[in-house]
Formats: sequence, C-alpha cells, structure tokens
Amino acid sequence: MKVLISPLIAVSILNQAELIKKLCIKKGFEVEYKGTISTSDAKDPNVYSMLWFTLAGVPYIGNIAPAYLSTNKPKAIYVTIEGVPAKSLVMCSPVQRFELIANSYFTKSMLERVNLKVKDVVHHAVDWTLCQKLREESSKIRKKWDDEYGDRVKLLFVGRNDPRKGLSNLAKAMHIVNEKNEDNCVLLMVCEGMVKEMEDLSNVITIAGFGGMKYEQILAIIGACDYLVFPSVCEGFGLPVLEANAMGKPAIHAWFPPLSEFSSKDFNFVYGYAHETLVDNAKIQFWLFHEYYPEDLADMINFAIDIYKKDKSEYDEYCNKAIEHTKRFDYRRIYPKLLRHLGIS
Repeated sequence: MKVLISPLIAVSILNQAELIKKLCIKKGFEVEYKGTISTSDAKDPNVYSMLWFTLAGVPYIGNIAPAYLSTNKPKAIYVTIEGVPAKSLVMCSPVQRFELIANSYFTKSMLERVNLKVKDVVHHAVDWTLCQKLREESSKIRKKWDDEYGDRVKLLFVGRNDPRKGLSNLAKAMHIVNEKNEDNCVLLMVCEGMVKEMEDLSNVITIAGFGGMKYEQILAIIGACDYLVFPSVCEGFGLPVLEANAMGKPAIHAWFPPLSEFSSKDFNFVYGYAHETLVDNAKIQFWLFHEYYPEDLADMINFAIDIYKKDKSEYDEYCNKAIEHTKRFDYRRIYPKLLRHLGIS
C-alpha cells in the first residue's frame, strides 16, 4: 500500500518530509511524493493514506479541498505558519472545514486566532543517529577552519536573507561585538547574499550559498562551528536551533515562541525580546515579529565568546547537554504521533 506526501517546496519542509518518509517505509509502506494530490489519487485503491505538508496560508492549503474532502481514507494536513493568516481569505475558503495538525503550539495559536480547527500539535524532528554519525565529517571541516581562522571562535549563520531572519540585527550586533572581540571571532555565513551593513566587516565571511547543499552537508557544517547564531525575529518552528543542538552546538537566539517550545536556557545562549509587531506578508498572513535590541544579541555573542575562551569545560558541558536534550526530538520518537493520523501504528 502507498502513502502519498505532498510537501511544499521549501528546504526545511522537504528535509522533514524525508524523515516522515523513512518512518513510513520502516512501517512497510511505499511512499510517493506528489506536487498535487488529486481526487483520482484519493480514490486510487493502492493509496492507503495522504499527507499534505505545507504553509497554512489559504493560497497554499485552499487547493487541497477537493481531494481532502472527497475521501474517508486516513489523511492529515501538517502545517506551519509564522504569523496570523489573513482572515478575509479564511472566511471565503473551504479551509474552515479542515482539521489541521500544527508543527508548534505557536502555529496552533496563530491558526486559532482566525477560527481554524487544529486537532493536534506535532513538533518537527531530527535524525539524532545521523547527527552523531556526521561528527567525523564535521571534524574535517573544523580542521580546515582552524587552519584558516586560527583560534578564533567560529560563529555560524545558516539561512536565507529575508526580513524574518534578522540579518540587519545581526549586522548591527557584529559591529558592536567587533569593538571588543574582532580578533577573537569569525562569523561564517551559509546564506544567499550579504546584507549591506556587513560588507565592511572583515570577520564576516560567506562560505556557501543556502539551498544548494545537501542536508547532510549543512548538518556537518553546523557541527564544525562553536555556536550557531540564529538572529531570527519570526518563525513557525526554527529548525536550525534544534539541528545545532543535535550536532552538539549551543545556539544564540532570542527567547520567543515557538523556539521556547523546544530550546532550553540550560545550554543555549538566549535573550529576551522587547515587543511584537504584525507585518503584512503579501496579504497571505501577518508575520508576528518578536523585535529585540541588537545590543542584546551583541551582549550574548560576547558572553558566549568569553565562555569559550575562558572556561572550555563549561562550554563542553553545554554541548553535551544539547546532544542529550535532542534525543527526545529524534524522528523515531516524534513522528509516530503524526503517522497515527495516517492510520499507521
């Protein structure tokens, strides 16, 4: 029997879809990816269940209706969102009849603001075993970095250059950090395009483009750094933080939901946000920005550098705690809950 998965074409979603696929195959099911699941697919006797995995904006989930509403087969719509869906679109759409599964309690709360039904929350996951296997590859990358950058603390940013990711804040923070620690750190960027404010910083270096690398390569790079810097102000989940912790690296990030649902103040370096702002995203949703002061990010980066330089044993303890913490987010523990909605036990 076959499970159909229709994922949004986005790096993080596709990587998570692969973990769900692996679990389905282990349970004895064939898995097929579909750009669109049709009513014909839904009626196919070889199709056991269907999973849509996408953004919870009406333009993304509205076209699911024909197949979703036409069958009583096991099915699930697994969604993320970074803010409040446009209510005007919801009110004139069949999505009001859907029962959604959210990837975070934050996503759930955003959807419920516009009266969408959420029947469950299933967090995202990591392949914890894979992360441990990649340490040898991380060691090779680290040796190369040590040859190039010496004993500087290796900070890492992985992500796109879009308004949610906070790169302008990171640029301002790095200018402050460099007043004290320019010779003690380097910020390595896996990103498409440098923000203008960073162009004059000699210790900010783009090492690869985002989106053109295999998932295992990204994880290995994360495992080679000392700290992941995650300056985002708005997330539906925030996978890089969880992935960094699974690779044994602390993350530096603002403490806001949904990051606060799976991160920890015990080993990550976190700071508060000042206020929330709704930002229109093409009339599809209103992003919920958790605005913070760049000075707070800079203070936390400086503190993290001091810990690494002055108390390596304390830093190593944070790394070990991060690894242990993420065992509970292994996909073999997380995604059986999602599979039960697909009729797979």
